[in-house]
Amino acid sequence: MLKTFSGRAPSQNEYELRSFIALLNERGVTRYLEVGSRHGDTFHEVMTSLPAGSYGCAVDLPGGLWGKRRTEQTLLAVADDLRAKGYVIDVVLGDSTSQGIIEKIRGLGRFDAALIDGDHTYRGAKADWLNYAPLADLVAFHDIVGQGMAEKVHGNPVEVPRLWAEISAEHDGCVEFVDSDSKMGIGVCTSH
Repeated sequence: MLKTFSGRAPSQNEYELRSFIALLNERGVTRYLEVGSRHGDTFHEVMTSLPAGSYGCAVDLPGGLWGKRRTEQTLLAVADDLRAKGYVIDVVLGDSTSQGIIEKIRGLGRFDAALIDGDHTYRGAKADWLNYAPLADLVAFHDIVGQGMAEKVHGNPVEVPRLWAEISAEHDGCVEFVDSDSKMGIGVCTSH
């Protein structure tokens, strides 16, 4: 089972995350963007699987998960731990769909890979796709499986499966990592 930096239960399926990380390593990823980093557990796991000296940028809402201060503090602790391990890390706190944040991320240059795991509504996830896919060679989404599931805090629908179905139908080079009986899944587009 995955161990998390925060000590919380993992929000990723181990098989799916390990498969995604294997693809990143296969592709020689050294510049990684994560939109929707929450506590930073996935960000930490991915970054520590990349070569030391790799660059990572974690993006999350100010105050962290739905404005709860605890997630921001944990994410900043993740960044400090990664820096101590020899990684180059930026944490960008703000709404990933706001023009100021988009420009800030664009100013950081190209990324080898990006994981979109923030707003799970169709509109929010599509905005992140449109804004950040042009900046990365690989673009991944978390929670590509299922229909009509509701997110835990506000009960909003998780509409990433709908968006993923559209994207994977329109683009060659998309792969899925879905464990048996998983209600999450990671989808990756290697060309767009």
